[in-house]
Amino acid sequence: MWVSAPGAARERFTGDWRDLEIPGGADRRIVDQREWAARLVEALDLSDALPPDHGPEDVYSLLCPSRVERSVRAEGRRVPTRPPFHVSIDQPTGQPGAPLRMVVAAPATALYVLRVKGRGHARWSLDRRSVGGVDPTLLGVDVGDVLVPLSRGPHELEAVAAPGTRIERVELTAFRPLCIAPAGGWGGDGPLHFGAKARTLVRAFGIEGRLPADGEPLALEGEAFEEGSRNARRTNERLREPASGDAWATASGGPAELAWRFEIEDPGLFSVVARVHGGQRQLWSMDGYLEVRHSPEPSGDAFAWGEVATLPLDGGEHVLRARIAPGSGVDRVHLVRRRTRDADYLALLDQLGFREGAPGAPVTADAAARNLSNPGFDLLVADLLRRVGGRPGDPLALLADDLERYFERPLSPVLPADLGP
Repeated sequence: MWVSAPGAARERFTGDWRDLEIPGGADRRIVDQREWAARLVEALDLSDALPPDHGPEDVYSLLCPSRVERSVRAEGRRVPTRPPFHVSIDQPTGQPGAPLRMVVAAPATALYVLRVKGRGHARWSLDRRSVGGVDPTLLGVDVGDVLVPLSRGPHELEAVAAPGTRIERVELTAFRPLCIAPAGGWGGDGPLHFGAKARTLVRAFGIEGRLPADGEPLALEGEAFEEGSRNARRTNERLREPASGDAWATASGGPAELAWRFEIEDPGLFSVVARVHGGQRQLWSMDGYLEVRHSPEPSGDAFAWGEVATLPLDGGEHVLRARIAPGSGVDRVHLVRRRTRDADYLALLDQLGFREGAPGAPVTADAAARNLSNPGFDLLVADLLRRVGGRPGDPLALLADDLERYFERPLSPVLPADLGP
């Protein structure tokens, strides 16, 4: 396509694809991945987290810490249980009656989540910016309501605790479930193609769980947990609807942690959807390092399906864990493999009214700017820093009314049909 461009364009071509221009008024300069990553950070309002001497690695780790962590933990080893972008303080102490203050050094520029072990409510702030209230009383541990963009280097962490609060451990960990990057990671100076751009947008919108299902889901019965803490129980109690297999797992007498082992043959992208009882928040983790907070819809005396997270998984054995509150329970878990061709990501964006090109076509500056100025972009990334909170419902369903005001055609339904029992 580029070789057969008009003569005027060929005369301006110097041999570098970034210099190739096509006449016509619009900015047809080809955008590379480094520029697109920088544009995304600015559009997502994360630029303030970049250190003054930032380089491309700071931009990439802010968008996708797991990719950067893997690059520094190479040599064929599996990702460790404790990621390197992690800070932990055990038994922090302070003056009685005064706010608890700590200085922590963030090992990398990234979006961090605050995790507290103990009991009692405290209001937390980082560099005098509120992180919100954290209360681990219900589950023994709790995480902050928002993700915190931090530059590498020292930061001041402060807690104002209620009387009787006990803080046993404070952790700041890069939020690895959020990875805004092309399939193979950021490629630096390589040209950006529409397929790679589509992946970054869908991930930024938090809608990978709306990609088409690929085959039958892998089903795990809640009561078949292989590991359980002291309060974990199996029960045949019947709710308004029967449990799958007439049994389910519950927490009795206190919070409980449940663990299921499973194996997948080929790597892929999987949605973890669970049929649970109880409307209290839950903490779910995969392989000990991908942790999210799930806030199920209140279901009264029934079970309710909900998406916990959509995550990439390697082939082999994995361990899924859920920490649930007293009286809550897990009936069934589905691991739904998603179809992840470039065309699938582009089709999802098309349903939202985003104008895209062929998967392998290079992206022009005009096309990149058009994406970021689309009214749907701001709507879909508005809750980016609240992704840790496990928002209930479907992001597209929640925003459909607003989106339809901006687009000529109605928003196509993309609610998953694979949540049913």
